[in-house]
Amino acid sequence: MRDTAGDLPLFGQQAWNGILLTGPWSFRDDGTGRATTIGLEHGDPDDESVPWLRVLSTCDPADHLVRELRFERTLGDRGATGPVDRETVRASRRRTDVSSAESQVEIMVDGQPRTFRRWDTGERWYAAWEPDHEHAIVIAARHLDPADVALVPVHDIEPYLAGRRDWIRAREQAG
Repeated sequence: MRDTAGDLPLFGQQAWNGILLTGPWSFRDDGTGRATTIGLEHGDPDDESVPWLRVLSTCDPADHLVRELRFERTLGDRGATGPVDRETVRASRRRTDVSSAESQVEIMVDGQPRTFRRWDTGERWYAAWEPDHEHAIVIAARHLDPADVALVPVHDIEPYLAGRRDWIRAREQAG
């Protein structure tokens, strides 16, 4: 992870006073080993009662990533812990269409207000912004008002890596 952290511009929530974790990380299939998506998380992703923010930097189309996040959540809402039948998957994919955002929202990025496209899904909301043709920023959040999100560049992922290790250890000790 460390070796590919510089493949994309990374952003995190300014002055977060809780758990920091690395999130989803995906790579190119072209043999270069370069990252296509890097996620940084703020808050406990498993505790539905607390604020949580996932910030993903990607070189893939933002709409595809939002669709996958919403699809993943839709299946999770059904309590799916094992294999899911094909018809359930198809129905969930149809419900997670992101062809058009539901609204727009201003989110601060590196001190500047940026207009993100926004989708709402129950307790969570999703937002996407493409500053250029090279990359996009996608946000998934719960119990957090978009007005309270202020993203800043992250140049050191060590606190996120350490947080992930600590979070995993705590789960292993509890289980």
